[in-house]
Amino acid sequence: MMIPAAQQLKAMSRTELLSFVERGVFAGELSLGAALKILRKYVAGLNQADFAELCGVSRRTLAALESDEGNPTLQTVNQVLKLFGLKLGLARLYP
Repeated sequence: MMIPAAQQLKAMSRTELLSFVERGVFAGELSLGAALKILRKYVAGLNQADFAELCGVSRRTLAALESDEGNPTLQTVNQVLKLFGLKLGLARLYP
């Protein structure tokens, strides 16, 4: 899955963006970090500092999440996803 260009992402509705991110992460074609960055930029429309403050995490933590670095707790990841009505869950690897 290729991440669409910024203009294409800007043209998507909130529902379309959420579906795109959910499908991409579920399929393993979009990392959690890339998904968070898309949600922050194109759904919330905020920079890292403002979004991190809104979520109650540090900007450094958010930057690490978005770059798929560090070792965040499940609580931290869900704290950031909660603003989009999402949470990290389990999915079967094999049918």
